[in-house]
Amino acid sequence: MSVAITVSLIILLAGFGIFNVLTMSVLAKIKEIAILRSMGYRRVDISAIFLWQGAMIAVAGSVVGCLLGALMTWGVSHIPIRIRGLLYADHFLVTWEWRHYFWATLLAIIAVFIASYVPARRAAELPPVVTLRGSSV
Repeated sequence: MSVAITVSLIILLAGFGIFNVLTMSVLAKIKEIAILRSMGYRRVDISAIFLWQGAMIAVAGSVVGCLLGALMTWGVSHIPIRIRGLLYADHFLVTWEWRHYFWATLLAIIAVFIASYVPARRAAELPPVVTLRGSSV
């Protein structure tokens, strides 16, 4: 239970980090978004750009996270420790379950989608003419 809570909090914090990065990306690209809108891009197209950006972050982060997680788990499982008593072990006992990686990846992808939805919606709602004139949004 404590591992599930810890992993959930880590995914939540990572989601906030991705939310902040994508929000700053939208704010830094206000003029470019306005130019795209004035060229005929629809709101859906602008949202899709930022949702795809979030999807790429999710996929790259999930692959790297699973590889590093597996490598670190393998490393921990080879740390020598001598336990004698009710339990006999010469190394740390580690459970290798594919379901752990599956659920962590699924939760990470959901968290990134939620974190990228709000900046994508904000980017799509930018009024192109007012933004290009120089007014604040």
